[in-house]
Amino acid sequence: MVTASPVFFLIKDFVKTEEATGTVFAILLSVGSIAMIAANFTGGFLADRIGRKRVIALGAAVLVPSLFAYSIVPSAFWIIPVYFVHMFSMSMFQPAFAAFVADLSTVSSRGKAFGHFNLFWIGSTVPAPLVGGFLADTVGLRFPFSLGALISLLAVIGSFGLVEISGRTPAPEGDGQVETEAEKTLMPFVTVMLIFGVMNFLTGILNGMISPLIRLYCVFKLGVSATELGLVYSLGSGLVTTLVQIPGGRLTDTVGRKPLMLLSLLGVPFVITMAYTSSVSEFILASAGLVAFGNLSAPAYYAWLMDLVPSRKRARVSGLTNAITGVGVFIGAPLLTWIYEYQPSIVIPFIATSVPWIVQVPLILKLKETKQPKAT
Repeated sequence: MVTASPVFFLIKDFVKTEEATGTVFAILLSVGSIAMIAANFTGGFLADRIGRKRVIALGAAVLVPSLFAYSIVPSAFWIIPVYFVHMFSMSMFQPAFAAFVADLSTVSSRGKAFGHFNLFWIGSTVPAPLVGGFLADTVGLRFPFSLGALISLLAVIGSFGLVEISGRTPAPEGDGQVETEAEKTLMPFVTVMLIFGVMNFLTGILNGMISPLIRLYCVFKLGVSATELGLVYSLGSGLVTTLVQIPGGRLTDTVGRKPLMLLSLLGVPFVITMAYTSSVSEFILASAGLVAFGNLSAPAYYAWLMDLVPSRKRARVSGLTNAITGVGVFIGAPLLTWIYEYQPSIVIPFIATSVPWIVQVPLILKLKETKQPKAT
């Protein structure tokens, strides 16, 4: 509700020009990636040491004041530290959530489990960007941040209802811990971490480039309002991502992790197509194609990684790989700003953005499939 549209327009309101807006937003993404790196290391380690539930509650508690702070910042400079705390709190509990889902599922159902989890987690991004943009245009640019703080307070209360499941305690029947220990012998742990680490680094570069590029293109090339930018993220991203989670999870468990990961590459042509759009509706359609294929493999990715690591290490491994993604974002955001500023054609930044996606293919092929064949 706040990051898709209001944060970008808040920066634009302070600095006014296209160049300054792009530069500050790129700095913001880089600062956010540093927060993401630190939070994932911290959150992953703590979730394995003190429990998933406590880390989730702590992250949600820190999120509340960070969102409210946006509504009172006096300049673009102060947005930067506020964004750091915001992203730190958001990233802190992500490894705990991933470990929670993996602890409560088996290898044969883990894709479905992550698909259903993502359905609710990502489903909130369908109305949120549109609501945030609409409120920024109608009520006031600062209002969505105060409302977001209130909603986050409800999340803090809700976190107390979680039931702790951890690899450090005796595993309940069916949680998949025994299967995971067996599956991880398919590949050495160091090899798994190396491959997933490089993949996450490339994904981080991709995310770091595409995030400012979408906003810059929509706001300064297509001339969209805050509401329209929210609509781009609601329909072209949130809705499509939500719709593909269940089929993505089921396909992960039936055809395997590797085929789904490779299928996601069909989203690359849609990245290039974005550069040729001339209206909001066209951009939403191109974005929908990109997001549909790109996020169909989300359950496969998480299930695959969790298959190959033991329960007692899941949260810290999730935190480490997410932190590596943050390193990629840190590099990708300023790289895109430089390409965007000096490109002779608007198509070039979109082509450059697709490169980190394509070069992951050899890494995906290197990983061993973990889906268990069904008994006949």
